[in-house]
Amino acid sequence: MDNFNNNLTDQPLTKRERRLLKKQQREKERLLLARRKKIKKAVFVLLPVVLIAGGIIFSLLNYSPAENQGNPKIEIAQKRYNAGTVSMANGLVKHTYEIKNTGDSDLEIERIWTSCHCTTARLMVGDKESPKFGMNNNPVFWSQKIAPNEVGQLEVIFDPAFHGSQGTGPVVRVVYLSTNDKQNIKAEVRLSANVVQ
Repeated sequence: MDNFNNNLTDQPLTKRERRLLKKQQREKERLLLARRKKIKKAVFVLLPVVLIAGGIIFSLLNYSPAENQGNPKIEIAQKRYNAGTVSMANGLVKHTYEIKNTGDSDLEIERIWTSCHCTTARLMVGDKESPKFGMNNNPVFWSQKIAPNEVGQLEVIFDPAFHGSQGTGPVVRVVYLSTNDKQNIKAEVRLSANVVQ
């Protein structure tokens, strides 16, 4: 039997056999090259996924709730103000509301808006003064922080003449504040008056 195998290996290959062997070799090389390309493609796809997942895991392992969480708390001493009877001829009605942070982390006022075009509001905290806010077209990327135990002043201005003679009689105007106080994410103050000509 061994002599038979030796005789087969000693014999020269025919042209057809050589072509077949070359074809098999080329096919093997092509498959090897295709496999390498698949591996490279997988690495390029998986590498960003692995890096992102690693970043998320690293962030979660280094997350400390004590450092990142607190409890801001908005407190408004007098939420309602009655201006009484106001005349259109006497001009603007102004009132300032005190806003205090009684929590243990920064209170963030993220947005302010009013219930009517006749009313505007402005927040002062320390030496910082906000833009004037109204019913529409308010600054989008504005916010103001009030530190724990710090007090801010919310100045509300009502124009009794804004609506003309159709605006006479009892009115209630509201100013809304969007906050990071989980118990009071939408705080409000009210100004009421009886408008006469």
